[in-house]
Amino acid sequence: MKVRRCSTLFVELDSKPRFDFESLLMGGDGMVRSPRWLAYATHRDAPVPVSLPQLAVLEGVSAEQWSCWDTLLDTHAIADLQHLLDAELLLSDGEQHQAASERDRGFSDVPWWPPAAIAHSHGRWADNDIQGRVEQGIGMSSEQMLSEFGAPPGHDYRRGQQPLLPLPDGQVSDLDTRLAQRRTCRNFCPHSELSLDALATMLRRSWATMGTLEMAPDTVAVKKNAPAGGGLHCIEAYVLVQRVAGLSPGLYHYVCAEHALEPLALGTAEQARWWAHRFVSGQSWFVGVAAMVLMTARYDRLFWKYRRHTKAWRVTHLDAGHLSQLMYLSAAELGLGAFITAAINERAIEQALGLQSWREGAVAAVGFGPPAETLETMEMRGFTPSALAQRIQAKVR
Repeated sequence: MKVRRCSTLFVELDSKPRFDFESLLMGGDGMVRSPRWLAYATHRDAPVPVSLPQLAVLEGVSAEQWSCWDTLLDTHAIADLQHLLDAELLLSDGEQHQAASERDRGFSDVPWWPPAAIAHSHGRWADNDIQGRVEQGIGMSSEQMLSEFGAPPGHDYRRGQQPLLPLPDGQVSDLDTRLAQRRTCRNFCPHSELSLDALATMLRRSWATMGTLEMAPDTVAVKKNAPAGGGLHCIEAYVLVQRVAGLSPGLYHYVCAEHALEPLALGTAEQARWWAHRFVSGQSWFVGVAAMVLMTARYDRLFWKYRRHTKAWRVTHLDAGHLSQLMYLSAAELGLGAFITAAINERAIEQALGLQSWREGAVAAVGFGPPAETLETMEMRGFTPSALAQRIQAKVR
């Protein structure tokens, strides 16, 4: 058998106390406080505890050239080698490591900046259920957080004691009305349909291609209604339809260049609701939305230009933020409720869409639809308008 080290590997000296059942059996408090080494690899979803002798093995094995297993046995303990093999930090040339090797090579073939690749791999959720945690009493209320951590840093932030220089209110238009109407909805009518025209309007305004420019042969920059890193617009939109007139429930890809939907997986209303619950990590207040848009990033497109770039991964999140604000303003104009959340089960979304996370991965979910008439979940309403907001709204009227 031949083996090689995985391509990207980070180690951390973890000193956080952790539960240990053996300590409890020995009469201790069940906590271990000794430091340990954790190994992070891009093709894994969780870190692996490793010893110093095991780190020495990893140091001596190439990620590019194969090493003979029997030769390694001459200089290293079989237990250490087997642990690394089972943990997929050492990858063999056999079938048992074929899938892990594909994921490992994928993060090398797509030119990721290694720290971003590690953060991307290990920051993705699979089966989180936020509402379930609240019902189990695991979450903390604002009052509990205040009691535990003290008051948060203040909202009125100033750098020093210099006198302030007041600014004029500036120009006022209908845009200010739309901005004032923008809010996050947590109460959607679970029965009302979204019209096909409203869905088309929302998709066109936020995600449709409005123009192209050929920068070089087979190299096209894209114009949309929001900015994007390098003009590449790596964000894709996948629509989860629950209740849209004329459309079956299910998953669709929005083909932005054609302003058209590409059916991917159609199902029942129950299937669509199950998807919605999983995708937004059990946030029940979002599950009843008529339509949800899952935003993914095509890393292979963005990193084609920004190769192993320290800023590129951040740009994907900025791009998604720009698009979500367009979505909010459009929803306000149409009288729809809207939300965005990054608390998503990325791995569940990627599995449902059939994505390879190193090439294209879930970034955020947005949704829009008719709001409910009554509030069952708290929304951030009842804000006290600032003096500036009061002046602006008076001028708009």
